[in-house]
Amino acid sequence: MNSVPKSSSPTNTNGYHVHCTYLSDELVHEGNWLRLSRIKYLDPNGQERNWEGISRMTRANGSDTDAVAAIAIYRRLLHYDVIVLVRQYRPAIDGYTIEFPAGLVETGETSEEAATRELKEETGWHGEVTHMSHRLAVDPGCSSAIVRYATVKVNGDSYENKNTRPFPSDGEFLDLIMIPVSELHERLNRLTKEGHIVDSKVEAFAIGLRMGLKFADDAEKDAVSNFSSCLPLDGSCVRTGSVSKHL
Repeated sequence: MNSVPKSSSPTNTNGYHVHCTYLSDELVHEGNWLRLSRIKYLDPNGQERNWEGISRMTRANGSDTDAVAAIAIYRRLLHYDVIVLVRQYRPAIDGYTIEFPAGLVETGETSEEAATRELKEETGWHGEVTHMSHRLAVDPGCSSAIVRYATVKVNGDSYENKNTRPFPSDGEFLDLIMIPVSELHERLNRLTKEGHIVDSKVEAFAIGLRMGLKFADDAEKDAVSNFSSCLPLDGSCVRTGSVSKHL
């Protein structure tokens, strides 16, 4: 049992007042890959509470991250940008999910190396990491798992991406899915109607993408509207930011 009290609050609280203190965790059950624990902690009122949590037993030594996922964009000259996804059978939900290519960080790997390796194994594509996220929670209500997301650029015109094929690990059963970025949300809805379960991170990405495009479109319309409303009939008004000047 781990019984060393520790604060669950960051050093800089930024004015937050909720402060909980971790007390201990007791092993309930341990399998081949997962560990179930009974956790004790103090709530902000000093009352001791219990929680049940799952942790992975597969985290590489020296790593602060369990897994990585690749948000990979496939590009070719004179073609639409395409998002790279995988359809995978998940026994825990007895269903097929639509996910980003992802996997565990292995011993001695950086998160960037793990992301490109998993992308290659699951899709066959060679990619270049252009951005790596901070440590992110996966399902903090019941799991301690930490993931990082890599933005990956795949050059479909490069020699190394000619005649490629995936080579998934033993026990992985998946299909490669390539969807034009502009059609992502619509296609995910169609896959859902077919009985697939879309991973929440993929859906969140699609919603964010759609919202970003809508905000950009609305901003452009507002700019045109504001510009038009300030023009006198003789066309002698130039609008720069919030300042209008007559020529």
